[in-house]
Amino acid sequence: MDFNDIFKFIKQPKVFEPGTSNFWHDSYISKNMLEAHLNPDWDAASRKPKTIDKTVAWINDNFLQDYSTILDLGCGPGLYAERLARLGYHVTGIDFSKRSIEYAKESDRKQELNIEYIYQNYLEIDYDEKFDVAILIYCDFGVLSNEDRAVLLQKVYKALKPGGFFIFDVFTEDFKKDKIIEKNWYTSQKDFWGNENHIVLSEVFHYPEEKVFLDQNIVLLDSNRFDVYRSYNHYYSEDDLTHLLDEHRYRNHHFFYGIIGDNNFISNSVVFTVTQK
Repeated sequence: MDFNDIFKFIKQPKVFEPGTSNFWHDSYISKNMLEAHLNPDWDAASRKPKTIDKTVAWINDNFLQDYSTILDLGCGPGLYAERLARLGYHVTGIDFSKRSIEYAKESDRKQELNIEYIYQNYLEIDYDEKFDVAILIYCDFGVLSNEDRAVLLQKVYKALKPGGFFIFDVFTEDFKKDKIIEKNWYTSQKDFWGNENHIVLSEVFHYPEEKVFLDQNIVLLDSNRFDVYRSYNHYYSEDDLTHLLDEHRYRNHHFFYGIIGDNNFISNSVVFTVTQK
């Protein structure tokens, strides 16, 4: 291994510059991601069941009267989709993790909830006024680059029926107080990143002008290869969101705090945004 190749990635990259590898396409890491989604004691990949129950109840009580069709973007293994389907809604779930979609489909077959699950990048959806409500939960909106965010807003707008709601959550500007700028390294025989001897170089970068944090993990698997995983988190003010949604023709924006309550997610500084086509 040429260490100069690694040094290229250790320095702070341009904001939203991708890594070399993707969580969802690695068979070992995607298995660990699914386990994290399903672990009822973690907020690590999905929020805990009681928090999901609370969120679904809030959406149902406030925004789903007179509506029936829901698009669940980044649905994972179907934790929100199943709860919404049990309430009688017609749900379509989209996710880029093949393992999560396969699990969701099998769970749906057992429960006969008739959810439509699709293995797809939600930036590639092409619906035309099909859904009453679209949801994107667990701060996925903030992981998108500015370009991908614009694509998503356009796709969702097109997919919603007139008057339909788009509901999503993001980190607030208080996220800066919760996030720790640090770097470290460790060795492991088996952990989230690999099931053989490896070294992990981890670092957090901040882009204050862009209001973005980056969690970077460089995984050295052997003397000849390494993978670079990058997870970006964009935090927002209400003014930021208002300007962005106005720009993409959404209207009637409302912001809600305290929906998820206390949890051991990386931050409780979360705002739910509800906007309309």
